[in-house]
Amino acid sequence: MSSAYGVIARPISGQSLSTALPRHAALRSNVTNANGEAVHATPNSTLFRIASSKEVLDSSSQTYTLSGATHATLIDAMQQVFNEEIERGDTYPQEFILDASQFENYFFSGDSFVLIKGHYQLATEVDQRKDAKDWQKDLLGFFYIKPNFPGRCSHICNGGFIVNSHQRGLGIGSILGKAFLKIVPIIGYKASMFNLVFVSNVASIKLWRRLGFREIGRVPKAGRLRGQGAQDETEGYVDAIQFYWDFETMPVPAEYDA
Repeated sequence: MSSAYGVIARPISGQSLSTALPRHAALRSNVTNANGEAVHATPNSTLFRIASSKEVLDSSSQTYTLSGATHATLIDAMQQVFNEEIERGDTYPQEFILDASQFENYFFSGDSFVLIKGHYQLATEVDQRKDAKDWQKDLLGFFYIKPNFPGRCSHICNGGFIVNSHQRGLGIGSILGKAFLKIVPIIGYKASMFNLVFVSNVASIKLWRRLGFREIGRVPKAGRLRGQGAQDETEGYVDAIQFYWDFETMPVPAEYDA
């Protein structure tokens, strides 16, 4: 990835993502039975790795990786959802929306993953869509994994998460977070660090605490965010919490497989 440190290479791993992908999960449901008990839905979402439009996939990775060249409209939809998050101005540090090239350079500089509605066994089963709007009801969320630091510190990764604002309330954040914890060690990272989780982002903070991440620091006035000023529509500075997971000393709970 390109960063303040320059281009950072990902770790070399002998493991294959085929051991964890495609990954299936059940979206949250409010359906109850006659006794008022929650009905556990069957898995109805699938997580795939997604490649940039420039990446050429080998035969083995085609089973669990969506091709950005084949599914260009899915990347377009991801770009739109990400830019909506930037425009809200209260979760990501970017100040201006990204064009297609900027989005790919940012979000696909490491490993990227996308959660879509439906139960698929192979990436090749996913139909192409005519344009980005055709993905709106099926694109649930996505995240990247890439090195947080260079060289001797590149065993620590960073992650960035997006839930489609049109699909909230389905437990997507938890599905993405659990998948992240399962996938990171397979890629070869030893630890994960989230640098800037703004204190105003209450949902994210609750999620990382619930999943078991450790809070290791706080950055004062880390972000100039919308809606945090003296008046609701003005900008103001907020602190950010840093979350950490050491995969060598913090086993990922077995129940996160589900």
